[in-house]
Amino acid sequence: MIAVPIDIRRLRAADGALYRDIRLEALRSSPEAFASAFEAESVHPVAWFAERLERASVLGAFNGGDLAGIVGLVIGEGPKRQHKGMLVGMYVRAAARRARVGRRLVDAALQLAAQSVELVQLGVTKGNAPALRLYRSVGFVEYGLERHALKVDGRYHDEILMEKDLAGV
Repeated sequence: MIAVPIDIRRLRAADGALYRDIRLEALRSSPEAFASAFEAESVHPVAWFAERLERASVLGAFNGGDLAGIVGLVIGEGPKRQHKGMLVGMYVRAAARRARVGRRLVDAALQLAAQSVELVQLGVTKGNAPALRLYRSVGFVEYGLERHALKVDGRYHDEILMEKDLAGV
């Protein structure tokens, strides 16, 4: 594996154009991995993505000025769900996939999550072996399967549900 200097930080509104580019790339190249669709998000201007960044916790992995990967953390709302977080929107550009960028993003997201939640959950498309290996390597365990979670171009995709308990960390 190649060690690449990577800076991970929370994305802000000023990163809206970079975020829009990588998000649309993710939706276009891996439609089975995301609940949203390229057609739905590509119609939105940079300002829409910038506003989204102001409301959400999205981390970006930068290699110089290039945004190499992203991951979001959504914290549960209300007193009965605020102990849980969910990793969403994980995507690493192809050129950065063998440089441990995904691992660095997940580690950073878990550090952020540990400040406010006890449990982190995620869903990964069944058959995405690299993602499953990554999540297992940082301690996520499978707890369920959502059959037919997404339907893309007439084909169903199941989603493996995973969780990591942070309460004992």
